[in-house]
Amino acid sequence: MSLKSILLRAVVLAGFLLVARAARADGPFDGQWTMTPIAETFTVQQWSNACGPAPVSGTLVPGGTAMITSSGGELAIQGPRTLRTDACLDPLPTLARSVHTSDSHSWRTRCQTPPSDPRRAVINTAYFGSADDTSISIAETGRYEFTVNGAACIADVKRSGSLARVVAATDTPSATATSTSTATTATIPSPPAPNPYATAPKVDCSSPGDPAVLQVRPSRKLLKVGDTFGFRGVVLDASGCGTGTPITWTIGALTFSDGQTHAGQPAIDASGKLTVPATDFTDATFDVIATAAGKSAHASVEVAVPADYSALLAQSGLDPNGERDEPAIAVIATSSIGAEATRAQDAARKKRFVFIGVIGSLALLLGVVAIFGARRSRKAKLVEAAASERHAEKMRNYERQKAEREAQHAAQMKKHLEGIAIAQQQTAAALARGLDTGPMFCPSCRKEYPAGSAFCPLDSNRLISIRGHEALLGGPSGGVCPVCNRGFNPGVKVCPDHREELVPAPVASVAAPPSQQAAAVAPRRGKICPKCGARFDGNATFCGQDGSALVLVN
Repeated sequence: MSLKSILLRAVVLAGFLLVARAARADGPFDGQWTMTPIAETFTVQQWSNACGPAPVSGTLVPGGTAMITSSGGELAIQGPRTLRTDACLDPLPTLARSVHTSDSHSWRTRCQTPPSDPRRAVINTAYFGSADDTSISIAETGRYEFTVNGAACIADVKRSGSLARVVAATDTPSATATSTSTATTATIPSPPAPNPYATAPKVDCSSPGDPAVLQVRPSRKLLKVGDTFGFRGVVLDASGCGTGTPITWTIGALTFSDGQTHAGQPAIDASGKLTVPATDFTDATFDVIATAAGKSAHASVEVAVPADYSALLAQSGLDPNGERDEPAIAVIATSSIGAEATRAQDAARKKRFVFIGVIGSLALLLGVVAIFGARRSRKAKLVEAAASERHAEKMRNYERQKAEREAQHAAQMKKHLEGIAIAQQQTAAALARGLDTGPMFCPSCRKEYPAGSAFCPLDSNRLISIRGHEALLGGPSGGVCPVCNRGFNPGVKVCPDHREELVPAPVASVAAPPSQQAAAVAPRRGKICPKCGARFDGNATFCGQDGSALVLVN
């Protein structure tokens, strides 16, 4: 056999092993899905024009085909927009995850804005997978509380959507059941399809057989603080008859949403009656564990404070009683368990021999490849070193050109800012001498004014004569303080009086103080300068002669 043939076979075998391993690593939700549009419905509680347009209901994410991949117990949904089970749907950039909990079929996340952000928002997002891993429901609720210039804006939002698995034509309904049953030590054989015209035989349960299945209902329960609830457990034989096998009830580890330790602890008695403490207990999740004949079935419990119960129930996918009626099941034994164990041992022995043979062949092949690889290693290192040097030279050239561009831009900006300052001084001197300056413009808002004005009536910045300073009209504009509405020259970033970051003039006009908004509503009343006594119309904010803030004429 030639070396080329050996290499080809080894590559094919290695690829087969990698594909098989990757297939085994897929989670129960991995694959192609169809996603419905995620609709969002806003309920506006209170709103003001200072906050901008009120939110409108619509579609947050369009529907379409999605691909789900799992990693670390979380799902990544690649579709019209990438979604994750450990993040919220809301695109608000300052939202950050504060709490996240999950189990094998549900994921819950709470996101909120930092205390320093005036746009206060709290969002709760949940993903729920069905028991047969063929559908996923998405639910999100939240509240926004914005405060802009003393005006409060409050709105609630509700979002929902779902995903359905895309089943190939060659798939069979038993595929999901087979993958689920491998998690147990034995498999219960599927019964034959019933004959619709035959009378079902009556099962004789007078002498039950050996325990086969442990069932606990419900498999999931939502409770409120201080509630009590009785879980139902039964041990059945292979025919579905109760065996009377005793069941032991315990409680698993608790996880609190606030991450703190609480003195209140739930308790469960010998009959399966669960009691949730009414004091020193907050939102929590835990499992109720039923054990019989050496096997355990787990039912998940979530506890909420009364204020959050209705919202969690609406997005949980449970029935009106807060339950998922499907039982939690643990397989205890089957009639063919001994034969299955023998066949499993024989199959494991054959697989072990095959695995040893494959590993030995790969080791021999790697030895042959290493001989040829050693001869080319030195040449590859030289090529890599040359490529690294070329890349380093390109990066040095890029950094040098970047520094030159930044220096050139800084010089141009400095010259422009100095020109504005000089132009303002020249214009002020011409006005003081009574010279005709011609049309003027404001370096902050870029608005033009007739000759004779010294200050911008909108932001009180000193005006510049257009005559002789036409080049300054094309440069960057200045900013306006959102608190006092005064304008400043380009280059100033923060208001010296209020330490607020300056914003462009159009943005400042939208968020004007309430006093200025009231003045704009009734411009016919007129305004007067408290310093020089000059009168202006109601649209002006500052005196055009000395820059003083105007007041309304009574």
